[in-house]
Amino acid sequence: MLSYDAIQRPELDQWSFTETEFNPLAQGKCESVMSLGNGYMGLRSATEEAYIGATRNLFVNGTFNRFDDFEVTELPNAADVTQVELLIDGKRFTLETGSVTDYARTLNLRDAELTRSFVWESDQGKRIRLEFRRFVSMHDRHLIGMKLQITPLDEGISLRLASGINAQMSNSGSQHFHEGEKRIFDKKYLQLIQTTTETKVDFVLSAQHQFWIDGTAVELAPQMEIERRKMEMAYSVELKAGQTLEMQKLIQVHTSRDSDVHDAGNLESLRTRSLETLKKSGATGYDRLFEQNQQAWASLWDRYHFEIESANRFDLLALRFAIYHMMVMTPVHDRRMGIGAKGLSGEGYKGHSFWDTEIFILPFFIYSEPEVARTLLEYRYLGLEGARRKAKENGYEGAMYPWEVAWPSDGEVTPVWGAVDIVTGKQTKIWSGFIEQHITSDIAYAVWHYYQATGDQKFMDDYGYEMIFDTATFWASRLEWDEEASRYEINEVIGPDEYKEHVDNNAFTNYMAHFNLQLALQYYDELKTRNPQLLSHLDSALSLQHYAQEWQEKAAGIYLPKPDERGIIAQDDTYLEKRILDLTPYKSQTKVGTLFQDYSLDQVNEMQVSKQADILMLFYLLENRFAPELKRANYDYYEPKTLHDSSLSFSTHSILASDFDDKKLAYELFRRATEIDLGPHEHSSDAGIHSASLGGIWQCVVMGFAGVRMLDGELHLHPKIPGKWQRLSFPLYWKGSLLKLNITKDQLQITTDSKDEIHLVIEGKKVSFTGQLQFEMIHI
Repeated sequence: MLSYDAIQRPELDQWSFTETEFNPLAQGKCESVMSLGNGYMGLRSATEEAYIGATRNLFVNGTFNRFDDFEVTELPNAADVTQVELLIDGKRFTLETGSVTDYARTLNLRDAELTRSFVWESDQGKRIRLEFRRFVSMHDRHLIGMKLQITPLDEGISLRLASGINAQMSNSGSQHFHEGEKRIFDKKYLQLIQTTTETKVDFVLSAQHQFWIDGTAVELAPQMEIERRKMEMAYSVELKAGQTLEMQKLIQVHTSRDSDVHDAGNLESLRTRSLETLKKSGATGYDRLFEQNQQAWASLWDRYHFEIESANRFDLLALRFAIYHMMVMTPVHDRRMGIGAKGLSGEGYKGHSFWDTEIFILPFFIYSEPEVARTLLEYRYLGLEGARRKAKENGYEGAMYPWEVAWPSDGEVTPVWGAVDIVTGKQTKIWSGFIEQHITSDIAYAVWHYYQATGDQKFMDDYGYEMIFDTATFWASRLEWDEEASRYEINEVIGPDEYKEHVDNNAFTNYMAHFNLQLALQYYDELKTRNPQLLSHLDSALSLQHYAQEWQEKAAGIYLPKPDERGIIAQDDTYLEKRILDLTPYKSQTKVGTLFQDYSLDQVNEMQVSKQADILMLFYLLENRFAPELKRANYDYYEPKTLHDSSLSFSTHSILASDFDDKKLAYELFRRATEIDLGPHEHSSDAGIHSASLGGIWQCVVMGFAGVRMLDGELHLHPKIPGKWQRLSFPLYWKGSLLKLNITKDQLQITTDSKDEIHLVIEGKKVSFTGQLQFEMIHI
């Protein structure tokens, strides 16, 4: 059970949340939502002592491997470094025996520290206080720190403590590593080498233990053990009542893909560095290392400083939770790596990147730290190799981006088989990797969005134009001519609503493809006059002169579904003809997918039931193409038919509700989005946190409640903060200038250090200012 106001330290109010009771049948929740990381690696927060049902994960970004030819590549689960076995008076310590009081496991978002403490009473009546601390350093991306304190309260105890490096791990049964070399140096330093079976990525993990009793350093003689895929040190000590044993464990993690390590591909060099940095860390000590981590996080929080004055104190905590996880899962250090759909918090979706990044997470970085947004888009540029290969393999031209991607050049890595069919009992085929193709235009849209908001011309010259031109070429080759209707169509696809497979003319897909084609034409014409030398270079590589004529023809002839007499745009050719189902029993579900306990996917495919926002997403991304009354009519039609079984859905509906001035609904949907991971549902996050939803939470606040939009290259603001909020403030980058916004019910204040004049559109009025602006709002 999670508590959001069990604050043990007042300064952490709205900065932390606490598990107040340990439930061995629901371990996945806290393992995921309390996971630690720094973008380089992610550490799932399993307890130190082992339990059946626990999932112990350590992932290093970008180290993908394929178990065999019948499976797809995934982030391999590296050796476990956090398990500690405690024997107290000869019996294994576990919370499943004895009794527990004062239990609290807390994630401190401000400092990125996981703590756990409680008093445990053994079956023999001995009371012992145990305290655990853990962090993954934001200062040294290769460092994990752990601290354990044990204090017998009433009587002395005999304690045996065993800790080490355990490579007897897998990804749900798939073992990604060779046996590897294990060694203990000077009876103090453990080092294990793992190498992935297919991609041959070397992992080097080094660890050491240090001990204190009542604050005085002690040397405990270890019992050293090495066995298959595992090595550990065991220590024994007698503790008197009131004495405190403290163990500090430091771990260094390196791989041959480390971009910050010279000669990382040389294993001997890498293992030497790992051992040397471990020794330096040991000399520095846990406390100082943690202070360095605190300072690094303080700098980040200063950069992303939000303030919310709300009647519901959970709101600010939820936003900080979202930003925290976007920090721990984003590989800011290496453009060869993307963001997994579960971040680095669990095995869900195998560490693969989806459209989640470009549509839901990237806007946070575009407006908060544009340099990181650029890095994430460069990852997609490096993926052109795989995108072009996928297009060719499917009989198309240009760049057809994979639905799921791992290492950028790998191409399509979506699994082929998924969950059970409730009718046939067989596994259902996952068609997304074959026919969910809108991701190609989603990436082109993201390039355009970044460029419009930042003005980063060098990025466009080096990468952006090429991406937009080659994705447009794909769509031109993908379109099919319907002779009878005299138009180009896109048939046999899946749109954002994945409960509708093999549909023709999904409105989102068609409109976004049209956007992609028009964008390519616009930039082609611009480069003719602005940079003909660059255009000539791109033409020689991409045959632009040939394809530009085709873009023009196809863009003019593509079918764009129009509203019917009710103002409803059909999600696809047959959606409005399908059976209508009363979704009331499923709308109140506490677990997604309950519909499939009663119906198969084939049956759902024939109903007016949507998994998530589909055509409504189109109204958000291309909003100035659609009239407000049209958007509202479609919202009223599709919302009752949407189950929000995707974590991507609530935020889009919330933002549109803000656009409609429905503050109550917008806030309700925002709250539902915040509770996907951080809420009370015990198993919502077992496979990992929901990356896109976290980006969506930020968008609810900034794009929804603050009304921030980029339209036609201009920054628009139309604040509509919820009734429960009194004030909202946050930073925002626009074309290289940092703006600090402060919004109340009736006033918008913006300050900037930029000497340039800032041009905005506020509540439809064009405004220019330097230094500071105070705007009295009319539309509240």
